[in-house]
Amino acid sequence: MSSIHEEINKIRIIDGHEHIDPVEIRKKNKVDFFGLLHYLESDLITAGMKRGILSKNSPLSNEEKAEQFLTFYQKTKNTTYARTLNTAVQDLYGMEEWSVNSILALNEKVRAATNDDQWYRKVLKEKSGIDMAITLAYTTNVDFSLFRPVMFLDYAYKLRTIKDIQVIGRHSGVNVHTFQDYLHAVDALLNKFVSEGMVATKLGHAYWRTLKSSKPTFYEAEKCFNRLLSSFLDEPMSQQEAIVLQDFLIHHIIQGSIKNDLPIQIHTGHHETSVSGNGNIITNSKVSDLIPLLLAYPDAKFVLLHCGIPYHQEYLNIVKNYPNVYADFTWVYILSPTIAKQILHQMIEMVPQTKIFGFGGDYNFIEGTYAHQKLARKIVGDVLVEKVQDHMLTESEAVEFAQRIFRDNLIEFYKLKV
Repeated sequence: MSSIHEEINKIRIIDGHEHIDPVEIRKKNKVDFFGLLHYLESDLITAGMKRGILSKNSPLSNEEKAEQFLTFYQKTKNTTYARTLNTAVQDLYGMEEWSVNSILALNEKVRAATNDDQWYRKVLKEKSGIDMAITLAYTTNVDFSLFRPVMFLDYAYKLRTIKDIQVIGRHSGVNVHTFQDYLHAVDALLNKFVSEGMVATKLGHAYWRTLKSSKPTFYEAEKCFNRLLSSFLDEPMSQQEAIVLQDFLIHHIIQGSIKNDLPIQIHTGHHETSVSGNGNIITNSKVSDLIPLLLAYPDAKFVLLHCGIPYHQEYLNIVKNYPNVYADFTWVYILSPTIAKQILHQMIEMVPQTKIFGFGGDYNFIEGTYAHQKLARKIVGDVLVEKVQDHMLTESEAVEFAQRIFRDNLIEFYKLKV
């Protein structure tokens, strides 16, 4: 191990993006081994496994689930998703070999960990070296000694039925009778989340529509809203009809984020098969489609997640050229270590180091985050060693870069008190 790797392993990480539930929700859901699959489940599905067969609602017994898992694990064990899970269960649970009996034994260990009040702290703080993680768990009620919340705002602009409007009315406490009322409700919701500790907003619409956004007038959006408001409860509006309203609300949420000094995290690039709601239409996630929004709001702070893979070349160009855009390596290392190294090499050459956020596990469960940070530290170390060998950085500059992207940049950007 190089001295650079050794120094990187000492860094206390600030994790820029997760989907880790509060421990109370994990207990309520009685999470077991099959609940830890997350990303690997996507590879199992694309290898031919029936969707949902390993879920809590599956009719299979645990033994039958283990058999199903093994069948498809053998087909996917080469992928980084599979190898990351293997690292997690080997390091954290002592898993040595894959068999039905060993999976059943592992299942009991995971269930015991789920009920261990200290498990989150052990895995995140002690084993992963993560001081704080920004998590999107659909709640601001998180343990602030470990997490800070970010909230999805998609449901405030993914309007297709009158019920969607009513949800925002209930959650914000605002009676909605007009379009202006609805905008007040969205503002109230943002203010509520900020008062509860939210540190950023998240826009994930690339999973269900294109990232392209026009700039409709208030009148155009209001006309669409009124049609929706006058519809029957079970009468949905088509996506094509609703897009004008959605686009207006995207602008409104960005404007509200600016007023509240909130960064805006946006999903770009790759979709996750196991949760994708749009059939994995990857062109919906084309990062250059965001350019009109980036140009429209120079005073906003846009964090473009996932390095835009597979559109990472245009992504690099965008984060280099736009002062209001920040690069984020959330999810990237487990998508492909090779692509991660390629992007990081180019990022070092192209992008100011203060605009780069180096790690977000993007996992539903802390076990995945543990294994992901271990891989991320190695990949960043490998790249920085190569940069030093090529005389592009000194060793001290390489260590400073790692300290910045894994910790200092995020503390400064999200104004965290650690």
